[in-house]
Amino acid sequence: MANEDMKVVAVMSRKGGAGKTTLIRALASAAMRDGKRCIIFDTDPQQGMMNWATTLGINDPLLVVEHLEFSDELGTRTDQAYEAGDVDYIFVDTMGAAGAWADDLAAASDVIILPMKLSMDDWKSTNDTFEWYKGLADRAEDPEALPSFHVVLSDVPAKQSKTELEFEDRAFDEFPVVSHFFMSRKQHREASKEGLLHTIAQTKRSGINPLGRIHAKYFDEALDEAAAILKEVTEAT
Repeated sequence: MANEDMKVVAVMSRKGGAGKTTLIRALASAAMRDGKRCIIFDTDPQQGMMNWATTLGINDPLLVVEHLEFSDELGTRTDQAYEAGDVDYIFVDTMGAAGAWADDLAAASDVIILPMKLSMDDWKSTNDTFEWYKGLADRAEDPEALPSFHVVLSDVPAKQSKTELEFEDRAFDEFPVVSHFFMSRKQHREASKEGLLHTIAQTKRSGINPLGRIHAKYFDEALDEAAAILKEVTEAT
């Protein structure tokens, strides 16, 4: 039976190093913590997500990670998952570049998330991508069917500099920014080396080392943050 609640969440940016893969790992892990079934499609030729999953031997019944060579395959694969009814979220990791593929991506997505670090380079890239999104309405057969678009301020330090605060204010003035920030956390760096956030948290919580149980709460905080972002962007669709 088709899953009417399935959401396709594409994370994109026109530059590399924006934190797309890190954000997707966190969003998927937060969803899986709540028992949701997820697919991550890696459409980036660099295959960062695939390399991470393969290298660490990620094996969880709630997660499938696959590489898609062509973005136009996404519509077919999402339709198959929808009809099968066995997937709650599809996350799409994309290349850090512009191209005609972006229109194909939008056509198959419910939500587009653009992570933005608090820097001039990221602001420019975000502005270019937002202009592309606004232009979709002129190219789409049904503008009402376009995915929602959200900017997530990412890698945000606990203590921001004056320049970072200025870019934060500017982003809120000019883009549809999610109210929850994706903070800079060492837990995300650990996840890139060890696996999914919720799995690491559970391992630390159930271990014999009392310090591990204390550290588990920081992974829980990272998961709660990601869950709040996911809820906010999907409820907007």
